Amino acid sequence: MERLEDRLHRPPDLAGLACRDTRGQHVLDLTARSWVDPAHLVAAATLAHAHAAADLPLRVLAPRGADPHHYAGRMHLGRVLDGLGVEHDLPTGVLEHDRQADLLEVRPVRSEVDARALAALVATKVRPDSAPASDVLFSCVAEMALNVADHAGAVGYVAAQTLPQAGAVKFAVADAGRGLRTTLSVRGARSDDEAVQMALSGWSRLDAPGRGTGLPTTLRELTALEGSMFLLSGEAAVTASGGGRVREPVEVSFPGTLVQGVLRLPGRRPRDCRQRGLAWQHGAR
Repeated sequence: MERLEDRLHRPPDLAGLACRDTRGQHVLDLTARSWVDPAHLVAAATLAHAHAAADLPLRVLAPRGADPHHYAGRMHLGRVLDGLGVEHDLPTGVLEHDRQADLLEVRPVRSEVDARALAALVATKVRPDSAPASDVLFSCVAEMALNVADHAGAVGYVAAQTLPQAGAVKFAVADAGRGLRTTLSVRGARSDDEAVQMALSGWSRLDAPGRGTGLPTTLRELTALEGSMFLLSGEAAVTASGGGRVREPVEVSFPGTLVQGVLRLPGRRPRDCRQRGLAWQHGAR
């Protein structure tokens, strides 16, 4: 059995999100996924949107395991794919209880309203114990999501969930837009790795005051709350925390940018328990 702490800050394994060509149709095969994070959900939605926009046929195969299968359906990934006209076998009629305070299901980022919905969920979990941190997180997470619509040149997707037994929140934002290398090429970025490092250090393609501060400010607030950030763009990925930055292996290039953040909920400590199946995470009923 796996301890919650070991799972919480581990970077999402996105290797299985490579589309393969099967008889003229691309297939996104999630059947082997035993664990699903918000990052997996927004990555799948982003890849599906990119295929739909390019008028390329795509079929998405759902996770085989009961818990990740149910969780992906409860987080509305199937509904998003339906809206894109993408073939899939994910459940879309999952029985739902009211978990508005705990979940932000997969949804597109097209406007400030969409961006603020994600930011509000994250901030609400922090406010009872730290109003200043809540305000800063709201502003920074909203900026991260708004950057998709403002600068990525593509529709993005957001998702988030609280993890009560881990005393934490995970949130993710992804887009299939220009990517950091193209965006920061005007500042001298020559590779995906260089662009990712520059973005975490506060570089921006724009000269306006305050531009480029979203990622480093968010990272600073996350680490203050015992959190971390995973950033992926193209062929480069980094996990950043209070302990520094760690380059992560990337098996398949991601067409755009993906950010996943995790933070502790002040006043809530993780329970001393071990994972039973995936029920503690995929308790989205």
